This record gives sequence, structure tokens and C-alpha cells, in this order.
Amino acid sequence: RFAMRPSLRFSSLAVIATAIIIVPGSAQKTTGPKAQYAMDVSTMSGMGMGAMMGGGLGSLLGGGGDNYILDLKLTSATPAPTQPEKGDHFFLPAAKMGKSVPLLGDAPGKSEPVERDYNPGQSMEKPKGRLLMFWGCNAKAPKGQPFIIDFAKLPTAKIPANMPAQMRGYEAAAKARDSNAAWWPNGKNGKQPKSGSSLRGEHRIASVFTPEIKFAVAGDYMASLNVNPSEQAGAILLGWNAVPTATGYAAYAMGGMERAGQGGDLVMWTSSNTREFAGGMDWMPPAEVQRQIAAKNVMPPSQTSCHIPAEAKAAAGGMMFGGMNAFGPEENYSFPPKPTDPKAVWNIDWTAKVRFRAFSSFMTGMGGAMGGPGGAPGPERKPKPCKGPLGIPIPGTQC
Repeated sequence: RFAMRPSLRFSSLAVIATAIIIVPGSAQKTTGPKAQYAMDVSTMSGMGMGAMMGGGLGSLLGGGGDNYILDLKLTSATPAPTQPEKGDHFFLPAAKMGKSVPLLGDAPGKSEPVERDYNPGQSMEKPKGRLLMFWGCNAKAPKGQPFIIDFAKLPTAKIPANMPAQMRGYEAAAKARDSNAAWWPNGKNGKQPKSGSSLRGEHRIASVFTPEIKFAVAGDYMASLNVNPSEQAGAILLGWNAVPTATGYAAYAMGGMERAGQGGDLVMWTSSNTREFAGGMDWMPPAEVQRQIAAKNVMPPSQTSCHIPAEAKAAAGGMMFGGMNAFGPEENYSFPPKPTDPKAVWNIDWTAKVRFRAFSSFMTGMGGAMGGPGGAPGPERKPKPCKGPLGIPIPGTQC
């Protein structure tokens, strides 16, 4: 379901709430915060985003203007009351969100269960085929690429005997965390804002289990990121518009998904300069973006093109599905203000973080029939429509 709680951002605050800590780079002693608020602001565009936002199959190939997504989460340092309805986020009219949206949590004993389909020592089915990994903005793959993982050569996979204990510990931590949190979108309300809305100005969060939170957002939804893939000398050239408030870019692409598990090659590519870099497709604070730009794992905001190597395109059979992230600014708020006396203890009631990003999905090589493993011609078969985001068949395509 789309109206699910956002990804988990904060661990339990119970320990730090009562401790006195030192803020890095400062001699100021602090306590709290009693509550933390997270506001994730995304501008989504590209192939499939219209369908994901409820536009149906007709909007699968994009269009329809910007798609905005908000994820809101309120976390308390102490357990919340037992009722699942815990708070509200109040907006200005320009947000086009109505007067407010409800922040909900789980009713007592109603937390989502952890999957238990495991059996200690049970052998899992060994995956088939290979994983071919490429990285970097290169028209031709450098020496050492691709890095190949041959699943057939891996040891027989077994579920660790201590997995149940690990899962029980995770489940206990999840229940403790969720008892201290409320979020939106949720089962009661999850209608996302439309193009033309604005988040600038005052925001107020009132709840039954945290102090009142009030702050004024200075930024707004980022401009759309539009990625245009094209073929160039056997490689795939990704070109995109410069997003004015972007701090950096990161991209990925995958191919051969229809062959995965059938003995064929699954191809993965990332714009990162190093194979080990696993970040880039979620959120990243501006300071970390700068650090990764220096390491050439994130592309600078001045860059507007990047190649997917010809070898990756060929191994994928020509068609690849991918996405690009434009990291954006971040705003941080807290109350009460920090004391001017560095020897005074700063007793923090709440903190709030507003993060911005733009994301675009894309597909290359649409319309051509895919070959067999490794891009070689496969046996004759009735072509099927290629699958895009969420496994929805793409009309007019063949795989």
C-alpha cells in the first residue's frame, strides 16, 4: 500500500533524553530533545511516477507535471498514550493539504508483525545466473569491470541458526520505537499534495505526547529532475537538466531483470566512482554530499551528463531501468534557542529536520525484444510486455 508509514529514521530516544551530552565541536552541554520531527520533501518525475501516484496505467510513462511526496514522522523520547491517533501537522493554505493531516501510530498490540517464515538451518534455494556490476560515468568499461558474482559458485545458503534470536531482538526494538512515534501518510489519510503547492512558511505540530512544535520552512519543493537517455557509440548517454537547488547527483540502472532466476545475467550500474559505495539513492545531508563529491562517488551540481558503459548496455540486452537522485538542501530547527552562555545547559524540548530532494526514473532501449542470457539471441518465444515500476506491464514494449 502506498499510504504506509515512511522509512524508519530515528532510533529510540529514551537513553539520550535523560543524558547530558556534548554537542560535537562545542563545549555546550545539552539535555533532550524530548521530541524529534522529520519532514521529508520529494519531487518525483519520470517514467512510472504518474502510476505510482495513483494516475493509473495511462500515466505509466510519465507526464502530468510534478509529483510531490511528503513523509512526516514525530518521535518522542517517552512512550505515547495508548490511543493510535496521536497528533496533527497544521499547514498554511498554500500547501494545499487542508487545514491539517493526522499523525497516527499503531493501536496497542497492533504493530505490524515481523515475518517469521524462517527455519534454523533450513537450506534456501540457491540463486541462478550471475550478477554483473559496473560503475562510473564511462562510455567504455574500464579494466576490472564488470565485477562478477557467479551465484552457482557461492556456498549453499543456509539460514543462520541464531536468526530467530536476532529477529526477536529486532521485533522488540521495533515495537519500542513505534510506541514512541506517529507518522503520515497512514491508513487514515495519505493523499499527497499536488503540483503548485508550497511548503514555505509556518508549520505547527500538536500532539498528545510531545511538546508543541512550530517552525517556518524557508525552502520549498525542488524543481523537477528530467533525465533523457540516448544511445551514443554503443553506450547510453544520460543527460539531465540542472536543478537549481541541487547539491549533487547520483544515478543507478539495472538490466536483465526478466532473466534473473532463469540462469541469465542481472546487470547493475551506478554512477559512483567506487563499487563499494552503497549510498546515493535515498537521502544525504549537504555536508556528506560534499564529501562524496570530493571522493567522486556523487556527481557535482554542475554536471549534467553521464555515460552508462557500452558493455553494461550490451550485457543487459539493451534495455535498462534506472533512477537519478538530486540531493537538496536541509533545514534544522530546535527549541528553545541555544543559551548565549556556553556554560549554561541547553535543555532542548524538540528538534525538527526538513530534507529536500528530486528524483527521476528512466528506461532505455524500450521497444526492442530482449535476447537470451548475456544479450545473446534466445530461443523463439511469444514476446511479453516489459515490466516497469511495481511490476506493471508497459504497453507497446516487448521482453
